[in-house]
Amino acid sequence: MYATSSIVFGFHGCDQSVADYVISEKHPLNSSEQRYDWIGHGIYFWEGSQSRALDWAHSRPEIAKPAVIGAVINLGNCLDLLDERCIQQVSTAHKVLIEELKEIGKPPPENTATDPNGFSLRRELDCAVIMRLHQLNNETITEELGLKNAQGKNKRVIQNHPDFLDSVRGMFPEGDQLYNGAGFRASNHIQLCIVNPNCILGYFSPQNPNTWYKRF
Repeated sequence: MYATSSIVFGFHGCDQSVADYVISEKHPLNSSEQRYDWIGHGIYFWEGSQSRALDWAHSRPEIAKPAVIGAVINLGNCLDLLDERCIQQVSTAHKVLIEELKEIGKPPPENTATDPNGFSLRRELDCAVIMRLHQLNNETITEELGLKNAQGKNKRVIQNHPDFLDSVRGMFPEGDQLYNGAGFRASNHIQLCIVNPNCILGYFSPQNPNTWYKRF
């Protein structure tokens, strides 16, 4: 009833060649499936921040011509990490994961590669927890539907279920203090990780603003 609006604008930093291909050929962006992805596997966007997406693209040495793709996104059934209920689900998934790893004598992954302000840049633990949460959620759906497993056609059934997690949304403090003693950071941002590609209603090329008018 009081949930965040499900329609948001996301921005993805990339090379100009990728932007041209996605927009002109209507080809979807690829899902990231790195073990250190901050909020699990999926298609990543900066929520509402074209400038942060472009800054990120400029920071990547493999990108020859930095560019930004915009997207209109329906978050669907979102694991919103600004929501207390969702945070509790993450905590539960962490406990399950740690117990499972303990049983097989395997150490848990860690968040590493901290920046000068102590923020983790390689979040292997967080990624593993989020992915285990997805699995737990899918296992619940599988049991509810009386399916034998989550493979083949059953996977499609699960991914079409209302309780399937379509996206993940997380807020991250980052960067230097805005001023001495500040509680604000210079690079705070919200990241979106889109699991269900149908959440992306369309891609667009952001327009250059008309400097004669105020910006929105």
